[in-house]
Amino acid sequence: MTDGHFELELIQWVRVGVLIMCFGGAAWLDHKTRRVSNEWWWAWAKPTLFLLCLELLVLEANWMIWLTASAAVAFASTALMGRPDFSDIMKGSVLDIIVTIWYFVSGVGLVMGAMEYGPVLFDYFDPNVYTDSALESSTESALLWGQMVIMGLVLIFFEMAWRFRMLHGGADAKAMMLATLLLPSWNGAAFPLNSSGGEFSTAMPPALSLLMWAGLAFLVLPFVMLIRNASAGDLSPLSMSWHASRMPLSEIPLKHVWLLEEVVDKPDGTHGVTRRMRPVRGSRAETDVENVLKELAAEGLEKAWVTAKHPFLLFVFPAIIPLVLFGDPIVWITGYF
Repeated sequence: MTDGHFELELIQWVRVGVLIMCFGGAAWLDHKTRRVSNEWWWAWAKPTLFLLCLELLVLEANWMIWLTASAAVAFASTALMGRPDFSDIMKGSVLDIIVTIWYFVSGVGLVMGAMEYGPVLFDYFDPNVYTDSALESSTESALLWGQMVIMGLVLIFFEMAWRFRMLHGGADAKAMMLATLLLPSWNGAAFPLNSSGGEFSTAMPPALSLLMWAGLAFLVLPFVMLIRNASAGDLSPLSMSWHASRMPLSEIPLKHVWLLEEVVDKPDGTHGVTRRMRPVRGSRAETDVENVLKELAAEGLEKAWVTAKHPFLLFVFPAIIPLVLFGDPIVWITGYF
């Protein structure tokens, strides 16, 4: 295998450019319509897969590595086109048959790679066995195969995160899967830009690092809300002002927000306004907004507390900046403690 350091560095910067353009557009669409179509992800999947293939070509990957990467791509493809259906296969569906063959061949490559490179990786990470500082060709191939396996595991993680509602939207899961394929590893990356030398340690794959930076951005949101509510004179009660804002009743149906107030029957038989810290799925404030707003207006309210439906992509997109500047957040944060 060749080193190809310059080529890899160029590929990584092109990947960052693709990531910025793709996620920038997706964040805008998610903000305006709360929907990012599959056509958008299909369009950006093309340069993503091209760059992945280009990296494998530069590194002169063998067929087992190619098929292991293909297995990861096959798994990611189910987010856009679903899985083959056995009944459709029996009916002679050409697409389902082709995809099934693709899965099978990729699986064979994955298993063969595990048999070939599993023992090599075990010896490489065992300090009692591996003592040669110079990487042999077989070890380089094993490490590259391991990177493809990790890429597949990260894709599975995002699939599970979506199914268990850790990622609430399908667009969020598809975005993180695309990020995984775009940045499968730190291999050849010329970032983080603040690193003093060419070598830096990492604890997580780039896509997981991007997810963590996006999560850290959520920590800034309460301070933004407090400042915004303070300027509007809506700091009371403080239990609401750090995560919600008051909005005129007439504007609520036009915005992507959760209504946190409604009129309910009290135990003494009277009607009164109740306020919740978080929205309740299936409540009247969600399913019957117009009537709830009329009831609030009848109680003399002109504004009601709402919380915005923040698209996750609005946090993932700017998280690209700290990813490029600082790299792995775990290593960067722990480096100061």
